[in-house]
Amino acid sequence: MATDDETIGAVGRTLDVLEFLREHGAATLSTVATELDVSKSTAHRHLRTLEGREYVVEHDDGFHLGLRFLDLGEFTRRCRPEYRLAKEKVVELADEVDERVQFMVEEHGRAVYVHQHSGRHAVEANTHPGKRVPIHASAAGLAILSELPSAAIDRITDRHGLSAVTPKTLSTREALERELQATCDRGYSINDQGIIEGLRAVGAPVTGPEGGVIGGLSISGPLHRMEGERLEERIPSLLLGATNELELNIAYQ
Repeated sequence: MATDDETIGAVGRTLDVLEFLREHGAATLSTVATELDVSKSTAHRHLRTLEGREYVVEHDDGFHLGLRFLDLGEFTRRCRPEYRLAKEKVVELADEVDERVQFMVEEHGRAVYVHQHSGRHAVEANTHPGKRVPIHASAAGLAILSELPSAAIDRITDRHGLSAVTPKTLSTREALERELQATCDRGYSINDQGIIEGLRAVGAPVTGPEGGVIGGLSISGPLHRMEGERLEERIPSLLLGATNELELNIAYQ
């Protein structure tokens, strides 16, 4: 993590502008200046620079993020072959279980959606590729954590804490450690409404040929379909089989 002495203030302000537009969808020059507590001239320079580089566009209702970010996002998903292989397995598994399947990775201590696909009966959720969520609140995130050394987990929890996304989120270190131990014992994690109330998920880590964790694969569905034998046997069996195939594909690509 960069220290204050290693960062550039102007770049940080530009990123503040981009994040503000991401949060609000559209904003006028006056709104950006007021909300970010900068002068209109400063906001104008940042916005016009971004517009000139085609990262921001201006419409009648204000400034918006441009589609150049779509190109950057797709590039990050294509640049690593294991991510491309994971997409194939996500689609295949979702069609088989008729639920929502996602592949996530850890980045800066967060869990990031890289791929997701919904089967015919999947419950839609407010998630999308690129979205970041607390790593301890998702099944794929828990699976990733189960493969990390204690020191790495300490760094993540020290930086981000264990915020409660829902009343069911594992929000204490003791509860987290119990679930990580159970994940190691079973080979898969169970996230019981930790990120969305009414949704339960099963996750498994995806490891590389050198043994390091690449990401996590998970299957999520409503409580009434994710219980009993289906939760405890069928879903984990399919998930672990898919994870094993993905790891083999990665190792021998």
